[in-house]
Amino acid sequence: MAAITRLEPSESIAVDCSAVATLFRTHGSLLAEDVLMGHVEQITDRIAALDAAIGTPGCAPIAETARMLSGLATEIGLTSLAHTLTAVAQAETAGNHAAVPALWNRVKRIGDLSLVRLWDMPQLRM
Repeated sequence: MAAITRLEPSESIAVDCSAVATLFRTHGSLLAEDVLMGHVEQITDRIAALDAAIGTPGCAPIAETARMLSGLATEIGLTSLAHTLTAVAQAETAGNHAAVPALWNRVKRIGDLSLVRLWDMPQLRM
């Protein structure tokens, strides 16, 4: 009888606490939380919209959107998410149609885990 192996992806999540601390130091608590929430909302909304469009012929500009999302993620310290979004943009630009779906699935996993890590930061009251 053949053995079946089930692969479970596990991700290492990096959140740049110094970026979040700088945001709080620069803008104060309330404004920093507003900036964080605004960025998180933009990231989640655009990831959801792009997720629905990926794989559809003539879909949204994946590379440009991924680069823009990477910038937003970097600004609020979501380092792992930013790097993976950059990889999506690079794969799309290079025409690597095999890598884009795999990287996109990683974006969704890392995005969820990054947000959990962000919410667990002690300076956030959300």
